[in-house]
Formats: sequence, C-alpha cells, structure tokens
Amino acid sequence: MHLRRPSSRISPKSCEGPIQPSLPSATAARSSASPSQGFLVCLALCGLAGSFILTPRERIETPSLPALFAHRLVSTGKPIASAFPVVDSSALEHAVVSRYEYLPLARFLGRRTKDARMADRIARAIVKESGRLDVPPSLLMGVLLTENPRLEAETVSSQGAIGLMQVMNFHAGEFDCESDDLLQIEANICHGAHVFRGYLSRTGNVQRALLRYNGCIASTNTPNCHRYPAKVMQAAHQVRRQLLLYQASHFDETD
Repeated sequence: MHLRRPSSRISPKSCEGPIQPSLPSATAARSSASPSQGFLVCLALCGLAGSFILTPRERIETPSLPALFAHRLVSTGKPIASAFPVVDSSALEHAVVSRYEYLPLARFLGRRTKDARMADRIARAIVKESGRLDVPPSLLMGVLLTENPRLEAETVSSQGAIGLMQVMNFHAGEFDCESDDLLQIEANICHGAHVFRGYLSRTGNVQRALLRYNGCIASTNTPNCHRYPAKVMQAAHQVRRQLLLYQASHFDETD
C-alpha cells in the first residue's frame, strides 16, 4: 500500500483569513530550510491588505494593487518578504511622486486630452501645489477632474466659477500665486489648491472641506451637492491607482 504524501501547495483560501503566528517544531525547521515562494507571496499580500483595511476612511484606498506588485516581484525573481513593508497607499503615492515627479500624472492626463503640453502643465502645477500645501496630488487632481472633467482651462460657469478648478473670481490675488489670472492654468490650480487647503485646515475633515469647496453648506445652492465629496474621492482613487500602476510598470528600474 502506498501512502499519499500531503500536498505542499497552498490553497488560495489561505489568504482569506488572518495568519496565526506559530513557532515551528525542531523537526519542521530541519525539514525545510526556507518557506516556499507561494507562502511568502501569500504572507506579503495578506500583510499589505491588512494595512489598507487599517487605513483611515478619508484616505484613498487601492486594495487591488498588492496582487499587481506581487506579480511583478515573482516575474523578476526579487525577494517577496522584504519587498512588502507595512505601508498604506498614501505613502506609496508619495514615494512614486518623489521618484518620478510630474511624469506619472502627465501620462494619466495624456489619455484625457490630445494637448500634451496642457497635460504637462497641469501635472507640474498639481505636483507643485501638492508639495507646497501638503495635500496628496491625487486628491487635488480629484477636485480638478470633478470640477472640470473635460480639462477646459478657459471655461466659466453660470455662477462665475473660472477655469480648471472652477475658482470664484473674488479669490484672485488672495494667495501667493505667480499670477492673479484665473484663466491661466498654473494660476488657477494654485488658487484652487489654496482654497481647498484653507477649508481643510479650518474643518480638519476632508469631506467637510470638499463640501465647502463646492459651496454646499446648506444643500441649497446646488441640488444633490452632498454627493460631491464621494465624486471627488472616486476620481482621486482612480488617479492614485494610475500613479501606482506607473510605478509597477517601471518596477524593473528600481534598485
């Protein structure tokens, strides 16, 4: 009679629950010099997924990215366990922007407009104001795309809101921007970013700051304006995901 040896493969369901720490027996330690690659991948994914779950709600989550990074690591043969520190998506975004500056955002915007120069100018301005005001570029970009999804720099709304970030004219000249011309791309983004940062500082809450930016104080000016924060966060989520995908596509270049 032949006894079947237990399979060493790890079931996909092993990632569904928390991993319980346990100490290996001396026999097990001798029989296996190192864990299998599949186990390390599973451990890394569960750990990073946990970091997303523990991220505060007002952060922008990108829970599907660990699998993408794991795929890149396995395909390049790089170590799995040391490559997955416990970080959240905002830290990953900051790392991508620090390394590649405005380029990932410019590529993302290049899919929305045929004007490559405009895409570059918007991306540069967003990254610049993000660094000055300590606001994630994906969040500022989320506001811009919600206010002006067609990227029409010279548009003026029926309420008098101007440009890419739909800034009201009475804000012109209030901030340390290079120009007071709200029809100019860099000046408009500078003013819009400062207006949002001011509301964020006053309220201490992203959702309330977004409502104020939209002028939704008593929900009377704009019908259903209470939905505005969700729209911005959805757009910001898409932007952050594209920034991190840019990093993944250039993963082989990392040290």
